Amino acid sequence: MTLDPLTKLEDEALRARVDPSGFHALLAALPQQARNAWRLGLDAALPEIPKPSRVLLAGLGGSAIGADVAATLAGEACPTPVHVVRNYHLPPLTPDTLVILSSFSGNTEETLSAFEQVRAAGAQGIAITTGGQLGRQAAAAGVPVIAYEWNGPPRTGLGFGVFIPLAILRRLGVLEITDAEVEAGLETLERATAAYGLEPASNRAKMLASWLHGGVPAIIGADMLEVAARRWAGEMSENAKQVAAAYGIPEFNHNQLEAAARAGADVGPLRFVLLDAPTVHPRNRLRVNQTAEMLLAAGRQVQIASAGGDTPIEAILASCALGSWTSYYLGLLREVDPAPLTVMDRLKRVLAQER
Repeated sequence: MTLDPLTKLEDEALRARVDPSGFHALLAALPQQARNAWRLGLDAALPEIPKPSRVLLAGLGGSAIGADVAATLAGEACPTPVHVVRNYHLPPLTPDTLVILSSFSGNTEETLSAFEQVRAAGAQGIAITTGGQLGRQAAAAGVPVIAYEWNGPPRTGLGFGVFIPLAILRRLGVLEITDAEVEAGLETLERATAAYGLEPASNRAKMLASWLHGGVPAIIGADMLEVAARRWAGEMSENAKQVAAAYGIPEFNHNQLEAAARAGADVGPLRFVLLDAPTVHPRNRLRVNQTAEMLLAAGRQVQIASAGGDTPIEAILASCALGSWTSYYLGLLREVDPAPLTVMDRLKRVLAQER
């Protein structure tokens, strides 16, 4: 007998078998982690650094998505350019460029390459890491290091990835963000984590996972929620071992919509989730509704997911929490352990042998 997906998600024996490490506890700990990270970023010892002309956030994977959130928030609120670099090479640097180097392990080879470029150019640098080579090399070179501890994989360290850079940007005068705005974001994250966690039966995250099971998620984030869509797709791949795609509105309406909502076009098993929030630009909210209607008219499977949030930081954090728990429940339904990343670990071993 095949269990209904929502019933299956309430099966404690299944959860114990599929998730033996209790991965869900790492998701539940995110709000407190975020609070700790904000305080750490504000209190960390930093030298006198002049306000930079631009900021680059260098990182990959779980160490980059938090930086991506910080850059998105900065892009909404400040004139200083703040960009994320996910590669071995940085753009040309000047002494008044600040590069925030983020590597959870401290051993990410692309970020270590970026660190060498910062030193060679004489640019300002700050390292955020749990240790590793980046921590050692930065300390030896006199580059400030903000070190933290977290007993989980990089993707579960979103609080550190978001709130330490935000605190740095505020301290340097790059981003004006108040304690009240941060507190509202943290409280929103707490409410979202409680709402989508294990205890509420048939909550929104469980329902979305049940609906996505058997399909291929195509996540479309409106406006500033494009970064949340990327977070969703990344966690679908890592936690649920499920290929997923991420898009943004309005860009989706200028290319992908033509095929996705075209009558008779073959989109295969794609299931579209459109991320929305009250703080999204009114024209983009209209685009969300019209896009959903056109996709439905073409026979696609579509849902609009609004996690709420009256400011960009609230909307992004709430949407990310919804995505994290949805990916976790989707993994349970697929009966895959969310913790190990055997394929990516194999690639790292191959790359290490080719040095």
